[in-house]
Amino acid sequence: MIPRLTPVLGLVISIGLTIWAVLEPAATWSGPVLTGAVAGGIVCIAMTGSTLMRLRRGGVPDTPSTDERLARIEEHVMLSDGAKRLLYRDRELDLLRMILEQDIAGGDHDAALRLVEELGSEFGRLEEAERHRSRIDSIRMAEVEQRITEAKQTIRRHLASGDWNAATGAADRLHRLLPDTPGLDGLVNQIASARLRHAIEVETRMRDAHAEGRIEEAMTLLRDLDRHLVGDESSRAVDVAQSIILAHRDLVGRRFRDAVGEKRWHDAVQLGESITRDYPNTRMAEEVGEMLPVLRQRGETSAGSVASEPDSGT
Repeated sequence: MIPRLTPVLGLVISIGLTIWAVLEPAATWSGPVLTGAVAGGIVCIAMTGSTLMRLRRGGVPDTPSTDERLARIEEHVMLSDGAKRLLYRDRELDLLRMILEQDIAGGDHDAALRLVEELGSEFGRLEEAERHRSRIDSIRMAEVEQRITEAKQTIRRHLASGDWNAATGAADRLHRLLPDTPGLDGLVNQIASARLRHAIEVETRMRDAHAEGRIEEAMTLLRDLDRHLVGDESSRAVDVAQSIILAHRDLVGRRFRDAVGEKRWHDAVQLGESITRDYPNTRMAEEVGEMLPVLRQRGETSAGSVASEPDSGT
């Protein structure tokens, strides 16, 4: 309402100044004031006429409606977002490249490949995206080959020491980590073949020792062979195993009796303990077990006598 009355108010002021200048013609300010008042009055008359014409047409063009103002604000915001997108496009691209390099350096290849896809689809850098994809594939392949090489070295160490369970565990773990890698399916079979070859070698040496009367060595090899055979494989040495066990039991029994007869109590105790440990369900083990307390006591008495002999001679 106030903007509409401004020309009328200006016209009233101009008339008042004109009358004042006319009433004081002798004053030095009368001329300039009269000129300004007349000019201002003409301008106000023109503005008043223009305002009256707009009012007659029913429009108020100088005052936009609320909907128009909201539409202009919305359009401005949308244009600003688009402008910001264009303005910061290079910065976003640089940021994506930086994060991509960080993922590659950290070994997070899956995250790096997702950024490569965004580089091609969102920014249109198809050639650059393909270069990064080839680079990531090469790095991943090199890492896979390195992991396979290290795992095979570990398996070879276990095979050399005869630790078949550890070798099989390393092969299974590698297969779980790299299930689609060619050449891994045969690792378990290779381990089984190496174990069987070693078992055959031990068995051959065991049979030779038994045939040549080296019973102690044959028994040691029999115990070693038992670690390398699984399942039905143990049946391959049944024919000679029983003979070795009986011969070794008799051998240890003779050594035990000789040690007791020669009053070598310490040796007798050790041999007696090995008999009760290795052949617990035999008559000999039962008899030796009854003798061990006495043998230990005699061994302690003998050790005490030997320790006191230097004192008695001084």
